[in-house]
Amino acid sequence: MNAASSLNASLPQESVLMTVGGTLALIVLLMVALAWVARRSGFARRLNDASGAINVVASKSLGARERLILVDVGEQRLILGVTATQITCLATQAKPEMHEPESQPAPVSFGAMLDTLLKKHRQSR
Repeated sequence: MNAASSLNASLPQESVLMTVGGTLALIVLLMVALAWVARRSGFARRLNDASGAINVVASKSLGARERLILVDVGEQRLILGVTATQITCLATQAKPEMHEPESQPAPVSFGAMLDTLLKKHRQSR
């Protein structure tokens, strides 16, 4: 009966080790999955570019491997010519100030638009 009592005494320790090991594995797996989702969604890139020191404003393809790129760097705007082998700064100018967009009239609801059209149609009769 000595062997049976030692077998019963070792079971709870193994059970605790299995639970802790399984929990740690689950946490590591969850962290890897969250990192993958953050990378795929672009969330990690947005966190890295929080300062906004360099911002690509526009890009235009000129050929198979040639591009014209408009980049804001600090207070300057650069026009870059990019090929497969080099990048050339074509022009430098001051970064234009951002103006607030002009306020546009509020969109008209469908019901109001339908009423207006019906009134015009009735008047033309």
